[in-house]
Amino acid sequence: MGRHLIRELLRHNWAIGAFDLVLPPAQSAGIDYRQGDIQDRATVEQVVKQFLPEACIHLSGMAFVPEGWTNTETLFSVNVLGTIHLLEACRKYAPTARVLVISSAEVYGRQSGRRPVNENDPLSPDNPYAISKAAADRIALLYARQYSMHTMVARPGNHIGPGQSASFAISSFAGQLGDIIAQKKKAVIKVGNLDNQRDFTDVRDVARAYRLLIEKGRPGEAYNIASGQEISIRSILDQLCKIAGTRPVIEVVPERYRQPEQRPRLDTTKIARETGWKPEITLETTLRDIMKEAADSEFNSPQTD
Repeated sequence: MGRHLIRELLRHNWAIGAFDLVLPPAQSAGIDYRQGDIQDRATVEQVVKQFLPEACIHLSGMAFVPEGWTNTETLFSVNVLGTIHLLEACRKYAPTARVLVISSAEVYGRQSGRRPVNENDPLSPDNPYAISKAAADRIALLYARQYSMHTMVARPGNHIGPGQSASFAISSFAGQLGDIIAQKKKAVIKVGNLDNQRDFTDVRDVARAYRLLIEKGRPGEAYNIASGQEISIRSILDQLCKIAGTRPVIEVVPERYRQPEQRPRLDTTKIARETGWKPEITLETTLRDIMKEAADSEFNSPQTD
């Protein structure tokens, strides 16, 4: 998300200060980069004090859901304490900043009912990652009420696009297909559960949503972000294979398999009404861009999903 958000902000004349655990090898001109760990309260306070931001988009976090079960202590340190560190730093040194904390649609859990969930529906997180995000979500909204800060929350669904880690299914598929095209591996692609349905939004559309929220979003409010269109993982893989021009053997492996689950659809009426946002990039375009990057790259995809 970071690189896409930077491009979106630059296109709309924002001056950018970037804070990251690892600095990019090729740094964009005109961006003030600082290195540090969101878990280090003193460093976070120092950076906010130096930047004195007008707005802050809090992307830092552990985002791979299965990792929450195996690295739970770090998950809560990064996702919850890291958020508190940032909010406290802004409260002290940039109290008028518009702060957008990135939560997740995972906070809703497995909601029953046929209608899409809206931002006023109860949170029902059902895995460590979702619980950590729900805690950060609630804390951010609490700061708006308690300290009259302009804190907001974004609850995006799944987003995909060029540059995503191969830990995630779609990028993993594309990486494996890229290796097959380059004849680096046999025409076999390893997958998990292909029957789960997901709502995928292009990462560049989500970046635009974040930019609009820091410009137009209201303090103390949460906003769902999604395309509104569900599709099976199997259908995504079929489309990637078609784009790649290959029909590999599909091998389901236990370490990638997730149990069947149905996540709720998101109601995005609120963000559309208040900011004018709606998704603009088609799924076909997204998949072609992902596949192009994978075909051009030299890496071998990690065997994870």
